[in-house]
Amino acid sequence: MQTVRGSGNNRGIGRFPPSMTKRNAFIASDLLFSHVSGVVWPPVSSAQQAAVLALLFQMESSQWLSKFALRKRQSIQLRALLEHACCHCNYYQERLPVGGARVWDSVPILTRQDLQIHFDALLADSFPSAHGKTFDITTGGSTGEPVTVRRTQLTQLFWKAATLRDHLWHRRDFSKTMAIIRHFDRPMDLSRPGRWGNGVFRSGPAWHLPISTDIDRQLHWLQSINPDILLTYPPNLSALMARMLQENVSLSRLREVRTISGTVSEDLRRECQSLLGVPLVDLYSAQEVGIIGIQCPESGLLHLQSENLLVEVLNAQGQSCQDGEIGRVVVTDLHNFSMPLIRYALRDWAEQGPICSCGRGLPTLRRVKGRNRNMAYSPEGKQFWPVLGLGRFRQIIPSLRQYQLIQTEFDAMTVRLVSLLPPSVDQLQSLHATLIEALGYTYRLTWQVQPNELPETASGKFEEFISLLPTSGEF
Repeated sequence: MQTVRGSGNNRGIGRFPPSMTKRNAFIASDLLFSHVSGVVWPPVSSAQQAAVLALLFQMESSQWLSKFALRKRQSIQLRALLEHACCHCNYYQERLPVGGARVWDSVPILTRQDLQIHFDALLADSFPSAHGKTFDITTGGSTGEPVTVRRTQLTQLFWKAATLRDHLWHRRDFSKTMAIIRHFDRPMDLSRPGRWGNGVFRSGPAWHLPISTDIDRQLHWLQSINPDILLTYPPNLSALMARMLQENVSLSRLREVRTISGTVSEDLRRECQSLLGVPLVDLYSAQEVGIIGIQCPESGLLHLQSENLLVEVLNAQGQSCQDGEIGRVVVTDLHNFSMPLIRYALRDWAEQGPICSCGRGLPTLRRVKGRNRNMAYSPEGKQFWPVLGLGRFRQIIPSLRQYQLIQTEFDAMTVRLVSLLPPSVDQLQSLHATLIEALGYTYRLTWQVQPNELPETASGKFEEFISLLPTSGEF
């Protein structure tokens, strides 16, 4: 394969002094952002960012605990969560067994349908004020089954700390430029970059581009920015690399590719290293619970974020999987007291991993299964990522529970809807217009409406968008 290479491997990236070890690298104060005008060194953080740093400091120590010591500490926090849920959430008052954590296997699995139907009952009637303000996030993930989850400022604190942990584990140079191609929940100013240090570390620019942008425009944009780090979804990366090879395009400064929200195959990793000359670093997360797994910089395994989440990989009998076994991922958010998610099934399937050779006691996954999402094609044959706007769909059809789009031709798609009540002609016409607006192109749409849940794939999930057209490599 022809090589379209960047500046090589990831070793030495970052401005960490050579004497600093992997266990204290994050304490380099010259990297920190000062929130007090006129004070550069030592930097003074805001109260919120100081809290992130304090949490990060503790996580730097806790990651080296044994898995048994970590589980013991998780159990203490889990007990507090269960007691809170029993006292303040109607949903759990009837469902949590007597004994709580002592009879953990009898705690029922929380499904996406449960979130849809019992949203109000899952909300706590009160929670500690120190957890901060609440906000709602709505996501359909790759299941096409929209749910809303209420989170707190405290849960975001853990998300930020895990994000910074990922940067520090991989020794990213915070002065470098990052290009981010993904879906954004709010409008982004594409003419001005943000920063990717989370307000804690001084960082270089972070440029943003919506994932719905077609591949040719994405490539032109990347050439104009020439980033050091690229973050995007795995299918989008694959399409980008195919076009780069076809056009013999290079990104001379590229040092690392980061992927989120999708399945990363070994073939994709090899192609990234061969074609772009840089490593691929994956991050496993979900909007409902935050960052779940961070790729180990030494072994490549995904380390579960045990300080914040209790992650189970369960087989068909509901028992914990052993190393090498594949099961469904069930997550408990240990710190969301506004809407406790206890044994929440993400509909992801994963392979349980071993104890990591790096020395960290954080449990591992070998890989995540069943998160593939297909690229869409415009009627003219251009590839792009479909962003479908879940919230608006349910505003049009309140009884909508699930949907799936299947592209059968370049200008034609089949829309499959699961609705408790048959939608009216006016609702379908309004949804038709909304879909065309969201996709950005005009397609011939065929409707299929049913009351029952759509079938899952063999991996335990189904995709909200499926293209039956040949991949770009076949043209």
